Amino acid sequence: MYEIALNILNKLEKEGFKSYIVGGYPRDKYMNRESFDIDICTSAKVEDIEKLFDNIDKTYSKYGNVIINIENYKFEVTTFRSDIYLKNRNDVIISFVDTLEEDLKRRDFIINTLCIDKDGNYVDIMNSRKDIDNKIIRLVGNVAKLKEDPLRMLRAIRFASVLNFTLDKELEEGIIKYGYLIKELSNNKKKIELDKILNSEYGISLIKKFNLDSYL
Repeated sequence: MYEIALNILNKLEKEGFKSYIVGGYPRDKYMNRESFDIDICTSAKVEDIEKLFDNIDKTYSKYGNVIINIENYKFEVTTFRSDIYLKNRNDVIISFVDTLEEDLKRRDFIINTLCIDKDGNYVDIMNSRKDIDNKIIRLVGNVAKLKEDPLRMLRAIRFASVLNFTLDKELEEGIIKYGYLIKELSNNKKKIELDKILNSEYGISLIKKFNLDSYL
């Protein structure tokens, strides 16, 4: 799967588009953890991508997102973008941007900003490997990220419980401040995160520590 992803990057790069594997896969690879989901970000627009690849799912193309299906694997490919939240996670203005640096600013945690380029080299603009080495989860930006999308609070606890990481002080204070917003999430969104969190005693202790059980 990884080699196929690198082939996708190289194909995009040959056409002049910057492209990287981003998110969980580079983080897990750096940690020598097995991972089965590969997300790609690129300067290519949807119309550029569909000219280069067959068997594409364009369901969410208005968000600059497509799924490329190759050899029974699915690769989520998204155009570099920025997200401006107006009221909540469902009220977002999306604008497409030119660089990886701009795209990474919209992501949730520093540990998820590590990238891999077409040659298999790590690209670490936000020094995410330092946080991974220190086993700490920090926000990209400030606690407003939690208010924009309350699901990030459950994601933070999920990553902490699965990876055995700690949350930094600012993130903890943000969860305490905005924890009540979890009530606004759909049951399905909450269930996806909780199914993983509740598999660990650490995850359960964090839910109780931040009094999130009262909102769930």
